[in-house]
Amino acid sequence: MRGVVSAGMVVALQRLGLIDVFDAVYGSSAGAMNGAYLLARQALFGTTIYYEDINNARFVDFRRVVRGRPILNLDYLVGEVMNERKRLDVDAVAGSAVPLKVLATHVPSGERHVFSSWDGRDDFLRSLRAGASMPIVAGPPYRYRGEPYWDALLTEPIPVHAAAGDGVTHIVTLLTRAPGGAGPALSAFDRLFILPRVRKASALLADRYVARGEEYSRLVASLWNETMPGGQIAVLPIGPSGQVAGKLEKTRATLMASARAGAQAVFAAFSSDPAPADILGVG
Repeated sequence: MRGVVSAGMVVALQRLGLIDVFDAVYGSSAGAMNGAYLLARQALFGTTIYYEDINNARFVDFRRVVRGRPILNLDYLVGEVMNERKRLDVDAVAGSAVPLKVLATHVPSGERHVFSSWDGRDDFLRSLRAGASMPIVAGPPYRYRGEPYWDALLTEPIPVHAAAGDGVTHIVTLLTRAPGGAGPALSAFDRLFILPRVRKASALLADRYVARGEEYSRLVASLWNETMPGGQIAVLPIGPSGQVAGKLEKTRATLMASARAGAQAVFAAFSSDPAPADILGVG
């Protein structure tokens, strides 16, 4: 749900007419979904999903745990919302001059995989489903093209290394936390419920899950210094100011305010004007 911040950011990028200045769009988890709606020229349409379609028990419901079911229902998000209610124009994404790179974690190897070509609509949506499958919270590893995947948060939650590996020289990175904010902390729920189940699937990924907060904080600190670790690539970091929605937020007003905060951050980076009051279609 914190992805609503970068969803607001892509609304601003589209509003400012900046889509085609990029050579590629890289996305991890919700970021890949936001990137898809951006390249389909449906950024605002996609952003409304957070505060109109999934801020409810159909998507987030802790009561499902007692029935042995995932807290997050990604099949509802991808299969019903993105495929029907807020139908993503996959043909427009596939035909875009700006390619989309979708990241996911390959569970057997513990490595990041990048998907950049697809065999039709279902294959594309299933790649987004694979890359957004938060470990345990969204269920067991999701099988895509015959292999099990989890969310890219385990290997590359901010996909700058994937871009660097493709030889880019300049990166605009959309961050969902304010400067100076701490990375994801390991909660009691993580330790007692999620981590043991991740370890059953992969000891390597369990170790990465434990270390992810520290790794995230180091990377973000480097990005806010406008460089990648090693200093070889220039980075323009864009992030919200102040507190924004948490990862399981469902309050419509909070989600909309977080989207506006993301949009305002993009306008502050690229425009002398503030984001319009109707940036989300309402004042």
